Amino acid sequence: MNEENDPLGAIIAALVRTPLFAALAGDTLRKLAARSILRQFDRDEVLFQAGDSPEYLYVLIEGTVQLSAATTGQREAVVELLRPVDTFLLAAALVVQPYLRSARTVEPSRILLIPLQLLLGELKTNPDLTFTVLGSLAQQYRHLVSEIKNLRLRTAAQRLAVYLLRLVESEGHDQGAHLPHDKKLLADRLGMTPESFSRAIAELRQHGVDVRGEDVRITDADELRQFCRLDQVLDTLEQDLRVLVPSTDGH
Repeated sequence: MNEENDPLGAIIAALVRTPLFAALAGDTLRKLAARSILRQFDRDEVLFQAGDSPEYLYVLIEGTVQLSAATTGQREAVVELLRPVDTFLLAAALVVQPYLRSARTVEPSRILLIPLQLLLGELKTNPDLTFTVLGSLAQQYRHLVSEIKNLRLRTAAQRLAVYLLRLVESEGHDQGAHLPHDKKLLADRLGMTPESFSRAIAELRQHGVDVRGEDVRITDADELRQFCRLDQVLDTLEQDLRVLVPSTDGH
């Protein structure tokens, strides 16, 4: 598709790729697309700062976005690294409250901007969208709880092990993968200093991990899973949670 010749079609295609909107009827998609903006951002562009009031719901279509937080006078800490396709900070948008985190592109990224007032207006009359949004909020909440448990219950090396297992499994390249970000950024995301990140890599070499530069290879996945104590509840990745709508036929 040539986006310059069919910008509306490109936006509809982006909406269809987004779990939050994929199942919506065509007329709803067209209504949202008509006033939305599909924009290309350069690397290291600020999307918004903590404290800004939301004007759009952001949907990451391509690239990487970091969400970060900082207290007054303190260094900025990376809270999350977002990959496509993902909506972010939905809760702030729905309650129209200032953002608690800042957002910045890590690499050139394509992002869909959906006007907030358009989305809120559609929620008032579209129950399918409302229930899908509730499911998305539930998924984000459960992800946050999982992240907190991971930080509190695992050592730095175990957190890195879980990250590397997920990375390799998602790429599926014969137990090998390429780190998608520089090690300093990954360390920050995993709640480590660069020094503790280096120590964690050294420790994982004893448990089936070989890291050379930006390349990772897991030589003993069973040993690594045992080391980081994978938990069926804590480590199950949930996809596309939906709110179950009560039946209206009495069954």
